[in-house]
Amino acid sequence: MAIVFDGYSRVYPASYYEDPSLTEFFHRIGLSLGEFAFNSTKYPHDYAFTLRMLRSWRLVDVGGAVLLAVLFTALRYVISVCFSLPVANWLQIQPASKLKWPESIWKFIAYSGLWLYSLYVVLLSGRYDFFHNPVDILRGIIFDENYLEKPLPSDIYWMYALQLGFYLHSVYATLFMDAWRKDSIMMLFHHGLTIFLLEFSLLMKYYKTGALVLFLHDLSDIILEFTKINVYLKDRGKKFFLLNEWLANIGFVIFAFSWAWFRLYWFPLKVLYPSHWSVYLYHQGRDPKMFVFFNSMLFALQILHIYWFYFIVLLLVRVATGTQREVEDTREYEEAERHRRLNGHQESPGVDDASQDGTVDSAATSIRHRTNKD
Repeated sequence: MAIVFDGYSRVYPASYYEDPSLTEFFHRIGLSLGEFAFNSTKYPHDYAFTLRMLRSWRLVDVGGAVLLAVLFTALRYVISVCFSLPVANWLQIQPASKLKWPESIWKFIAYSGLWLYSLYVVLLSGRYDFFHNPVDILRGIIFDENYLEKPLPSDIYWMYALQLGFYLHSVYATLFMDAWRKDSIMMLFHHGLTIFLLEFSLLMKYYKTGALVLFLHDLSDIILEFTKINVYLKDRGKKFFLLNEWLANIGFVIFAFSWAWFRLYWFPLKVLYPSHWSVYLYHQGRDPKMFVFFNSMLFALQILHIYWFYFIVLLLVRVATGTQREVEDTREYEEAERHRRLNGHQESPGVDDASQDGTVDSAATSIRHRTNKD
């Protein structure tokens, strides 16, 4: 296949445009980095372009995202007060689970709405083919004087606006509304990185990559919250509901599979690989504009995917070995262990931990410990 730039052509084998093998994946990323990342003489940084990019930042866009974040926060309060908590009381959900029930209900609703819109934009609308042909994401892009002034498609713009608003809300929610967990600091880092990545890709018009990142993320979160909701529902009204335990177990298996498929397989294949290889195919001899900086943030996001997959595997191992009998949040489990050690609590078989004044410790009782039950 021949690619023509500025009057000359470059011919590549057809295999260059097909999905790579594992060896080709790392080899081609290495070729791209070798060409662009460590070749400042051939590709000097364009400071004038960077300045124009920063000046293209619009106050109305930031103000809109902040307004949406406020609306998301208000909507969460309304749903919690008018729906989640009354339903929890009606179902007689256990006090420890009741603390986290509104959080999971809200996240299930929010992630479902955001992902369904992403699904529509990326796949169902038929307007774009970058999911099926991600290696072409930079094909035809010319970083000329008018590049930064080109408007985004309206559906992509609203996809970005909603997600920016939601992640700004999520920073506030992690600090002041959600249960504090072992990885909450990492969660804050993730939210900050996502906001920065979204805003940067918006300014640089790398919206095809940004849309793919958003589409590949939210589905796993929907399944996770569905699983946690059923964990909370299985022990309510002084009764045990086997159906909810089965739904929680099935949900966790699907969640683990979706995480591995979407974030550990498709994310490298549909995002990391094309964001490097597309630059190599279509921009050799031309400045790729912030290529290394943008891709370094994508790699940081992938490191977080691997970090959280550790918790998934850890829970699988604990359940498989009998150390933990139920599907529950491993992050909360380890945080509870830390609180118990700090407070000098001793675990009683089959009894939830409680603080010394008789009130339920919100961290230590966020799950039910089963390790010494037998």
